[in-house]
Amino acid sequence: MTDFLYRQLLRELTEEIYSGRRPAGTRMPSIRELSDERGISKSTVLNAYDRLEAEGLITARPRSGYYVEGRQAQDPLAIKTPLVSRPESMPLPVSSAQILVDIMQRGAAFDLVGESARELGNDSLRRSLARAQRRQTTGEQDNYDTPEGMLGLRSLITGRLHLGGSNIDPDGLVITSGCQHALLLALMATTRRGDVVAVESPGFYGVFQLFEVLGLKALELPSSPESGLSPEGFELALQHWDIKALVVSPSYSTPTGASMPEANKQRILSLAYSRDLPIIEDDIYGELSFNEQRPRTLHSYDHRGLVLLCSSMSKSLSRDLRIGWIAPGLFKEQVTQLKVATSLASSRAQQQGLTDFLTEGGFDRHLRVRRGTLRQQYQQLLELLGRYLPMMESCSRPQGGLTVWVELPEAVDSLKLYKAGLQRGIILTPGRLFTAQERHRNALRISFAFPWTKPRVEALEALGKLVTNCPD
Repeated sequence: MTDFLYRQLLRELTEEIYSGRRPAGTRMPSIRELSDERGISKSTVLNAYDRLEAEGLITARPRSGYYVEGRQAQDPLAIKTPLVSRPESMPLPVSSAQILVDIMQRGAAFDLVGESARELGNDSLRRSLARAQRRQTTGEQDNYDTPEGMLGLRSLITGRLHLGGSNIDPDGLVITSGCQHALLLALMATTRRGDVVAVESPGFYGVFQLFEVLGLKALELPSSPESGLSPEGFELALQHWDIKALVVSPSYSTPTGASMPEANKQRILSLAYSRDLPIIEDDIYGELSFNEQRPRTLHSYDHRGLVLLCSSMSKSLSRDLRIGWIAPGLFKEQVTQLKVATSLASSRAQQQGLTDFLTEGGFDRHLRVRRGTLRQQYQQLLELLGRYLPMMESCSRPQGGLTVWVELPEAVDSLKLYKAGLQRGIILTPGRLFTAQERHRNALRISFAFPWTKPRVEALEALGKLVTNCPD
């Protein structure tokens, strides 16, 4: 418990410093003050301060205390962050664009040039998967796995979920064919065609796709690129609409990379409790904090089983590994039945390969490197944006995840940019994909998931020229 409190405090203070909520030069609370305020031991605070000092984020001044270092001055992109979104407060049917199918066919959902398909993945994972495939018996190959998935894998996943504060028994978990499948099962279990479902705006385009397939109406809620979904906006929406479920990504949501404060998570859960409203939590980016401690899940505060926690390792490990999971809470029976109806069972060989990889510590080693790499690639992206897109109106500043949200001048239409970019070998992700409304047409989601190779840098440079010329 002490280690969890230390990591949570370290993450929160780091994010406060990086975001500017604790500006450079300001004095940090004394060790005694913070200990009393948080109800934690002085040694926990001191350990967190020692780590922040080692990372150059604070400095100790003799007989004066700890002060925030000039971290903000190092920001290579001196430009404002996007404002809180203001979507129309009316449920709307969803119609996804063909452009999303085109992006997926080009293998560039998180890339500017489609080069990622040729880049190497994790060799240790591939060996684990191949070894599991070779060991599989004829009987295992000829029969389906149980609907819930392999117990050994579920036990390991629940162990990882404990790092986010979620106390889940392996029997409370169902293995799925990726996070998108988990979200589908969650929506099918909690809603019916024609229902109104609340969602943050801008939101994940995969969720809007599911809304369209299931015949659901999207009620988009105000969201901040820093703190995510607005509790006040959610409360107001509950007063005016018969909402059947809420879909939210509290940790490093795509496209903005927002990270929800703990108080907001608790407030949103309290509001959901007042209406017995299910919350579908997409936690797929939760492991991708730039710091060593992942954020706490909204699910971890739930004691009534109303939060359906969905995730996978497709963003943190391999997109080709189509293994996800859902902790369905009160909806376990419905979700299990829907899993059988939509996919029968999950691949035993892939589950066993992932089980071996996790057991041998391969994922922890991978994640330590991955987090540092993403942090570096994010900083490089900010430098490149400052160089090639200085005309930007704003850019989000995530502390984890894979993407930033860039707002261009109002006159720029990113859908037209997409078409112009294809002629130059550039694959953009227009802002219009992240809403069911006619909004965000001057925005782009740009990812730092891959190294800034020469083709990617050249693609950003070409994008800047396209924006300058603003295609008709």
